[in-house]
Amino acid sequence: MSHEKTATCSIPASTTRKLALHSLGDRGFTLIELIVVTAILGVLALLAFPAYDQIKNKAREVTCMTEIRDLERIISAYVIDKGAINPGNWVQLGIATPVDPWGHAYEYKVPFRKDVTFINGDYDLYSNGADGVSAQDIDDANSLDDLVRSGDGGFVGLVSNMLF
Repeated sequence: MSHEKTATCSIPASTTRKLALHSLGDRGFTLIELIVVTAILGVLALLAFPAYDQIKNKAREVTCMTEIRDLERIISAYVIDKGAINPGNWVQLGIATPVDPWGHAYEYKVPFRKDVTFINGDYDLYSNGADGVSAQDIDDANSLDDLVRSGDGGFVGLVSNMLF
């Protein structure tokens, strides 16, 4: 019978417990890590929201320009069909008052009055824009966000793009 020596190594229980807690799958997040991640997400959100608002507003502007072109076609079809001058209002066109993407009624004005200056020779068709406010002067600050049809249909877009 031979006696072989077996080397035994005893590791204290507290050390094995620490090793088990620090294995990759069992480790949790510290409060500091959670606060840092939350702060980073907050900063990213602050950067993203203004960009989202700009994209949303640009989409509304494009929708508005498309709707103005659609209304222009409806008015042209009326004139061709009736062989008449432009209709005086939306009722004569047989449609309800159309509303722009911001919830305001589209403005439609036929130049019957000589005391008012119109942008177009045939009729004016425009949206008061995001603020819902317009002014008599097209270069007034209240009119810069308006979307207009000008040049007898040659231009549809923001007043601010038309002036500069």
